[in-house]
Amino acid sequence: MKVETLIIGSGVGAAALAQRLLAKNPRASILMLEAGGSVKMKDAALWQNYVVSGNLPYDPYQDADYPERGQPGENVSLGGTVMGLSGSRVFTLGGTTIHWDGWSFRLKPEDFRLYSNTGQGIDWPIGYDELEPYYGQAEHYIGVSGEAKDCGVPRSTPYPFPAFPYTLEDQPVAAAMEKLGIAYGHMPIARHGVTETTSTHAPCQTTGTCLYCPFGARYSANNFLNDMVAWGAYPNLEIRLNSFVKEITMSTKHRASGVVYHDRFAGKDVVVEAEQVIVAAGALESPKLLQRSRSSHWANGIGNDLDLVGRYLITQPYYAFSADIAANPARLQPEMAFATLCSRHFDSVEEQPKGKFVIGNPPSAPAINLASQMQAGRRRADIDRYVDGTQQLQLIGQIEIVGDWKDRVSNYGKMNSMGMIETAIDFTKPASFDARFVEVQARINRIFEAMPATPAANPFLSWRADHSCCTTRMSTDETQGVIDRDLKVHGVDNVYVCSNAAFSSSGSVNPTLTLAALALRLGDHLNKSTTKASAAR
Repeated sequence: MKVETLIIGSGVGAAALAQRLLAKNPRASILMLEAGGSVKMKDAALWQNYVVSGNLPYDPYQDADYPERGQPGENVSLGGTVMGLSGSRVFTLGGTTIHWDGWSFRLKPEDFRLYSNTGQGIDWPIGYDELEPYYGQAEHYIGVSGEAKDCGVPRSTPYPFPAFPYTLEDQPVAAAMEKLGIAYGHMPIARHGVTETTSTHAPCQTTGTCLYCPFGARYSANNFLNDMVAWGAYPNLEIRLNSFVKEITMSTKHRASGVVYHDRFAGKDVVVEAEQVIVAAGALESPKLLQRSRSSHWANGIGNDLDLVGRYLITQPYYAFSADIAANPARLQPEMAFATLCSRHFDSVEEQPKGKFVIGNPPSAPAINLASQMQAGRRRADIDRYVDGTQQLQLIGQIEIVGDWKDRVSNYGKMNSMGMIETAIDFTKPASFDARFVEVQARINRIFEAMPATPAANPFLSWRADHSCCTTRMSTDETQGVIDRDLKVHGVDNVYVCSNAAFSSSGSVNPTLTLAALALRLGDHLNKSTTKASAAR
């Protein structure tokens, strides 16, 4: 079999790229290979089962977790800090967008100039101004609700949908921030699901069960891909599930000929020839594939002559700080299942040398659950005391760290329950992080004290790999990274990486919107290249 474009993975990067290529040429030959299976979306029965049991239909497609082994699931941790994988990614059509929260931040201009501003890491080979038009297109593609004046970054277009309003439980946080002079705004969030490319309109109805949306209101790449196949308008688009790509094959040092993948249904290996190969398999699996693709041309794997593939692995440590209030006379309680207020006040040039951070007001503070009280048979008077009484508040967010050469991801060698090669994570948190974490906690505690609330001494911190990135980082030259400004592997003419692995640095915000923007930009680049090649022929 031979195709024009072969895309490995089916998350937001793969879906946005395929959409852009097919918008230019609906008859483009595209094969998408997904290692996992498919979960039925917008299904009332699956949703009801989730509401009653708490079991998500995509649970079987996540990294298995075996605490008794002392390791994070079917993978191995080699460094000083465990970067857990269980719950951080999903192996299914649509990838991790099937369960993400929908936070849709743009990086700020200074995030593209990390080295110039701080002397740490590297600068991106592209700047904010170059990516800005694609940010606007990405916001329309994934359907972001937001308020332009809140974003804190320059923008040339409005959000496609208005921001969700602040809730009553946002008010104490907002009042405290105003008292302290801390800027805040509406959370930009992909929640409407109505865009130019959807076949149905599904506005958010705030069921409070967003981990499986019964309407398809939150962006999930599998909804888009299923629609694209169902329309029948793209006769040469094919998606194959349960297809684990073992290696990319090379015809010369500078050109890939295709891939070899294992068909789990048929139990056999399949060879596919391709004119161009797009690796869109996430920040962990993308470098692992390049490492496995060894040949006489690339002894250590494609793009890995300088031992950079898989290096500079980072994630964004996720924090949750708590505080107690003696009473809740306003009876504040959760109204939605997602945050509506955030602050990028400390996501600034001034904070960049130590690590920027963002703040979100979670939709569970106070963490009141009336349904659980009624299910437990509580009387009305008991429930009133439960709502009015002592409550715990929370503020959550993410902190920026800078990648280090010693931190890496690689193939572990054994096969996991998904029929994929296990992952080895060698990561140790930066030596400066603990002191920075104390500083962040002090900033958050000031907000609590201004409410007023009493800060608790039990902060939560997770190094889980939800926002892992930079493992094939974009660089100006091959001595600093793996791919160039057009996401093409240095020294190879037709292999591209379109995943979080491509990031040169991460900032302190979720990577999804930036990845979607990069994918749309790559689509335009490939479309131009195809046009030039056709003209030459």
